[in-house]
Amino acid sequence: MPKTEETKFTGYTLGEGVKDGLPIGLGYLSVSFTFGILSVSKGLSWIQAGLISLLNITSAGQVAGLGIMATGGGILAMIISQLVINIRYSLMGISLSQNADKTMTPLMRILLSFGITDEIFGVAVSKKHEFGAKYFFGLMTLPIIGWVAGTVIGAILGQVFPPFLTAALAIGIYGMFVSIVTPKAKQNTVILISSLVACLLSSALFFIPVLSEHITSGFAIIIAAVAAALIGVIFKKVFTGKPGKITAIVLGAALVAVMGFVAPFYKAAETVVEEGDNAAGMLDNKIFVPLLITMALTTYLVRMIPFTLFRKKLEKPALKDFFEYIPYTVLSAMTFPAIFYTTGSYFSALLGFIVALLLGFFEKSLIVVAVGACIASLAVDVILMYI
Repeated sequence: MPKTEETKFTGYTLGEGVKDGLPIGLGYLSVSFTFGILSVSKGLSWIQAGLISLLNITSAGQVAGLGIMATGGGILAMIISQLVINIRYSLMGISLSQNADKTMTPLMRILLSFGITDEIFGVAVSKKHEFGAKYFFGLMTLPIIGWVAGTVIGAILGQVFPPFLTAALAIGIYGMFVSIVTPKAKQNTVILISSLVACLLSSALFFIPVLSEHITSGFAIIIAAVAAALIGVIFKKVFTGKPGKITAIVLGAALVAVMGFVAPFYKAAETVVEEGDNAAGMLDNKIFVPLLITMALTTYLVRMIPFTLFRKKLEKPALKDFFEYIPYTVLSAMTFPAIFYTTGSYFSALLGFIVALLLGFFEKSLIVVAVGACIASLAVDVILMYI
């Protein structure tokens, strides 16, 4: 007999969370691999490197924290660096709080806020219905395991693998960003325009010397994402009509111009790995432990406080619109132009991005998009090796 009523949604399960977290975990496994290599080169043991990843789960923040540890920096420097780089998690926490159901109690928020990362946030806010504590716990499980495991493996065995392979795998993370933003941008002109603005602003803050020299990458993401979301809120009525389509075309053309005429000729700053006197040993725990605790606590509070305190649903239309747009502008700002410098080759990164964009447009699963982007990038790298 045909169904007369739509099945009532009863909530996402723990298993669905684990399934959605699988591609993130695989991506983290490859990305954190390079962090493990860098940690050992800075004088940390594989155990110390693993602890950093276990207690923080933040790529840019960990790299910054690692530099402070390696140079014997102070606690104040660690606090400031983590606040500046990881402040975006506060925006993500506020946005996530609007999509959590009643099972996400204050206690659950305090416990599970530890798992708020860029990719976990992107998947959670993309769900059609509110998510609960069980789903979010499942979603964060494999990414945490992958992040820590990748770090430890990288610290122990990383030098065995060729750099081009790990670089090609790293683009999968950005591929997932693209696959989250694209379907929603295809359906909503305002989100499309806001995302394009975020990409352009982020690119400007990266490519223009006077800006990139004085604005850190963490602040650049916040500035681009917040400004783009506010533009979407202010000009929502304009962007939903015919002027919106014209605006989207103009912004899209501008972004293509940046990709084609600026990004290929810009030399991204290379990470300089300095060999310390104790590169094969272990950083003194008298220095390591206090800085690790400071780093972990600062990063956790940045995530936990907004996610726990902002439990009340937003009623004002402008605020609701802002927090609807902000997830996509954050992901867009994080993707551009960073994706073009992930693999070390502009051409392999570009093809990886195009493949991710196409698969995302046809709404393929996250793991399909991530794997597709990685394979495309790897194929170009292998071809370039023999040219």
